[in-house]
Amino acid sequence: MTAQQLKNSILQMAVQGKLVPQDPSDEPASVLLKKIKAEKEALIKSGKLKRDKHESVITRDEDGHYLEKKDGKTTDITDEIPFDLPKGWIWCRLHEICSENNVGIVIRPTRYYTTSDKGIPAFRNANIKPNKIDETSWIYLSPRGIQENPRCVVHENDLLISRSGNAGICCVATPKYDGYGAVDILLISLFPICSPSFISYCINSPFCQQEISLNNRGIALSHIGTNTVAKILFPLPPLEEQKRIVAKIEELLPHVEEYGKAETELSKLNTELPEQLKKSILQWAIQGRLVPQDPTDEPASELLKRIHAEKAALIKSGKLKKEKTLPPISEDEIPFDIPASWEWVRLGTVLLPTQNKKPSGEHFDYIDIDAVDNVANRIREPKHIPVAQASSRAIREIAPGDVLFSLVRPYLKNIALVEKIHADCIASSGFYVCRPSCGIDRAFLFHLMVSDYVVSGINSSIKGFNSPSVRPDNITDFLVPLPPLAEQKLIVERLENLFVHLNCSLIHDKGTIAHGTE
Repeated sequence: MTAQQLKNSILQMAVQGKLVPQDPSDEPASVLLKKIKAEKEALIKSGKLKRDKHESVITRDEDGHYLEKKDGKTTDITDEIPFDLPKGWIWCRLHEICSENNVGIVIRPTRYYTTSDKGIPAFRNANIKPNKIDETSWIYLSPRGIQENPRCVVHENDLLISRSGNAGICCVATPKYDGYGAVDILLISLFPICSPSFISYCINSPFCQQEISLNNRGIALSHIGTNTVAKILFPLPPLEEQKRIVAKIEELLPHVEEYGKAETELSKLNTELPEQLKKSILQWAIQGRLVPQDPTDEPASELLKRIHAEKAALIKSGKLKKEKTLPPISEDEIPFDIPASWEWVRLGTVLLPTQNKKPSGEHFDYIDIDAVDNVANRIREPKHIPVAQASSRAIREIAPGDVLFSLVRPYLKNIALVEKIHADCIASSGFYVCRPSCGIDRAFLFHLMVSDYVVSGINSSIKGFNSPSVRPDNITDFLVPLPPLAEQKLIVERLENLFVHLNCSLIHDKGTIAHGTE
């Protein structure tokens, strides 16, 4: 259960009379409502209050049916009653316990200030939070506006209800915040014999919020009218129980807030921990610490001989141009120790050179940076575009098992393994196409290229301001550890098993990763 769900449960228990025990000696709510009606009649008689045109009274007959008398008619509203109330409680409409409902004034730009030394605070929708006032976005009005529209002055214990956006959220005004009500809030004044805090908590409860939402107006921006809140069904307990409920809620809410903080920290930990573990696991993998070494495996030194032989054969047959000589590896460059059967190599040693291919036909499928999901490190959806509209950057040939590594902002990890369904696509020249030679497993190459060691290392060579990038040489010259081929496959299997347990988004369906070099 989340902190918000727990808070909602507490408020729902409060409105159903389940949060605190009932006291038979409490004056029942029916008597309380009679007192409120008597006060209201006195105010109407003195001219201080207008009679409600839609005044209603809810009663319950001997058969248990709820009847509402309104506009001279009596209607059975039993089907509207959502739950039973404890003895001593009654159902009423909210307007029955309100002395007055007002809508705030329209604030004209020439009449407000941003500092308190020139005016009084004006409540807006942004200031209203559940059961509290947000002090971060006040505006201040000229005091002379009070005489112009006294009905919109906010007084202590008034209910302030947001009318738009997150409509229906309620809080109670305190003496500190005497001010104006703006156009996007509803002001409700209560009779002193009701608890404003209880009414506010009830309005913010799931039950009342649902009642309000059913009467919201608007689609893009929800909005409640002046009578929407006033006419909602309201469960009214005895006054003494209202006070006990408020005391219990205020006793519990600090614990809910602490629970919420712990929940946030745990959620953050649950988000960050798997990602940190994935990074650590990849680091262990490329350091030779993830799986045990098998002394019967063909060592990486023999693997290198086969790689050189493969490239020599391709050059001799004219399928591959002679590559530039890569820089020798010095002891000072070695960042960490690796097993004896492994070798340090330049990436260019185990990669085949990038090939170009021009779009042909009427349309082609194009993979640019936007087509790569840099969280899952997969190709999302290539763009299907006319050849006539092909970008000059659409020139990179790709094949299943290639790894696309973005030359632009490599720290964003726009890296993806090319799957079989993308075999006929053309990639942007903004990628370096890492094509494995016979000596490197395709899945191992992918995991190597997304590791922090490779990404951070290549990123250290970044240049440029508007479009920070690395050169292809920064990739081919980068130093990587090369395990025996059999161990590469074992590392991949181990990585994928671990990532499944971590619910890792890096993992690909095993059917889409081609192992080996066939």
